[in-house]
Amino acid sequence: MIIRPYKYCFMTILLLLFLVANHPASVCAGVRLEPQSNAEPVKDSKLYPEWWGDKPSAGNMVDCKGQAKCVSCHLNNSKMDPVHAFACDKCHAGDVLAEDKDEAHKGLIKDPGSLDSVDRTCGKCHAEIAQKVKISPMAISPRMINQTLFAFGLKECLRPVYGTVDCEGIKELPDPSSFMKNISQTDNTSDLSGNLKQFDIAELTRNLGADLLRRSCLRCHLNTEGSQRAGESRGKGCSACHVAYSNTTEGRPSFHAIVRNAGITACLKCHNSNHVGSDFVGLYEKDHNRGFKSPVISGHQAQSIYGSEQHRLIPDAHYRAGMSCVDCHVLEEIHGTGKPIENLSKNIAISCKGCHLSHNHPKLFSDSDGKAVLLGNRERNVPVWSANIVPHNIKSHGDKLSCSSCHAAWSFQDYGFHLMLDERNEYWKWSINASQNDPQVQSLLKYYTGDYAELIPPKERRQPNLPEEKWSIPESFDWLSNESRTGIWYRGWTLRRWSNPPLGLDSDGSVSILRPMHQYVISYVNRNDNVVLDRSIPVTGAGNPALIVNPYTPHTTSPMGRACYDCHGSYKAVGMGETLKGLQDKSLHPLIKPEDQIPQMKFRWDAFTDQGGTHLQHSLYPKPAGPLDKKTLETLLNPSSKLKAAWSNLMLGRDKMNPELKDGFKR
Repeated sequence: MIIRPYKYCFMTILLLLFLVANHPASVCAGVRLEPQSNAEPVKDSKLYPEWWGDKPSAGNMVDCKGQAKCVSCHLNNSKMDPVHAFACDKCHAGDVLAEDKDEAHKGLIKDPGSLDSVDRTCGKCHAEIAQKVKISPMAISPRMINQTLFAFGLKECLRPVYGTVDCEGIKELPDPSSFMKNISQTDNTSDLSGNLKQFDIAELTRNLGADLLRRSCLRCHLNTEGSQRAGESRGKGCSACHVAYSNTTEGRPSFHAIVRNAGITACLKCHNSNHVGSDFVGLYEKDHNRGFKSPVISGHQAQSIYGSEQHRLIPDAHYRAGMSCVDCHVLEEIHGTGKPIENLSKNIAISCKGCHLSHNHPKLFSDSDGKAVLLGNRERNVPVWSANIVPHNIKSHGDKLSCSSCHAAWSFQDYGFHLMLDERNEYWKWSINASQNDPQVQSLLKYYTGDYAELIPPKERRQPNLPEEKWSIPESFDWLSNESRTGIWYRGWTLRRWSNPPLGLDSDGSVSILRPMHQYVISYVNRNDNVVLDRSIPVTGAGNPALIVNPYTPHTTSPMGRACYDCHGSYKAVGMGETLKGLQDKSLHPLIKPEDQIPQMKFRWDAFTDQGGTHLQHSLYPKPAGPLDKKTLETLLNPSSKLKAAWSNLMLGRDKMNPELKDGFKR
């Protein structure tokens, strides 16, 4: 790497310290680049998940009807599952009798599941479902879009206003291209306090939020194809779930068939990269800095799944029991209700208590012995909630605790989400963070920096794929407009953890796991090498800094609950962070006020509240969602002597079911 002085090296150094990084196909110099696969993995490597490469069975395949001339070229696709073995043109259109290729392909529908053609294909038989899917959460992404826009100050409320398309009272996400084109070429910079000399900082931040969504985040909705990276190849619309695509980078279905349930693999095409879903199978994305990669084994680097290497943590108990995502997330949740959903949690039909307490599950029945049995591939007895378990006997637990607050084995905790929009062609600065998890960024870095972006050290000094003087200004693809704009979004985090999940409140007032979701720090350097924004924290539509923690349910269920001391007496569990300064006197510096900026370093990312119960970070969910209230915080931090004695005996294995012990837990 060539080292040279740069005017804004201070910012680069800080960002490189912060960025350690995150999400398909790329644009470079006007040419869309597909992500390149990494070195061939070691065969039979234990780094592979058990289900890697698995595909659902298509069952008995039969010849398609009315194949005509199609099979002369598409011989491998001449068979189909029996239910859908129609004449080729019923789904794909085109002219099945034409001799000429161009004539045969006129009006061809490559992916019949695509939502822009679904009325002429799948919708012929499944009209109601097709219409629901068009405005389903997975198609229009209202929650992700509107929460992000609220965090960036573009919206003053969390009611769904914007989506990926216009539909049913939802407007398409604003296009910031004209604004960004203007500011991209300005010579006016900001001072270190973030005060722009010409552009209003709030207006700039709002446009940057929309730009981030359109160019980085919104690759995972049903109107787009998946990337061609390992694990992410999929179709559009209905095909995303009902056509089994290979887990390699082939970019084509594993077989010519429609499957009712494509299994976990299909869900993880989108639900990966430290989002709920990958935790179900025990995957946690490694930091993206090359210093955190796995060691090279026999000249091969570890397999990259979903754009990055993965820690292998304990999977969810339901996964280990042979269950799949669709066992709990039922039809209406996935297909939608036919109306934009404001709160996804209100659309969840199956809950922990529904199975384990009230037995409200469509696949459950009770036998003559009173056992609850789950029907499926394997009939399994379902553990029933029991009052004979000591923690279940604590009244405050039953009244105030969500099940996951005790039974989540671990959770995603990615603190300090740093984002930098860079319009310069200085790719070498980022090559050490080349995984980035964004296929567009990965492709660019690989294309320009070549071997330096790989983990395997070259035996000799190698030159980049292209000389630096030929490095073009970066461009990236807008997933909604299908146009490219100058600049790419680099990303990373200050701190990444999974252990001892912090607690807070959900919208119902129950104690729940909290997850940092929108702790944004934004930097922006335009193509004229001007630092337009330097580590700026957006102000939300409610006027608070965009330091946001939301309640959620980790998909990491463990039959064994957390130990008492994991919550009672734990500073991290109550949301005060795990790296307190001045722990002896319980002092905690306030987090940050809207007018403060990061250079003062007056806060810690994992502190949601101070010892007095003042909330330092906030939730985007309806109140009382957010950090713990003062009373609950004090109760957890100062357990009674009776409680201490009770759990001490419990840990020692004494008096497990002694009534006195149970009474000791009742506060």
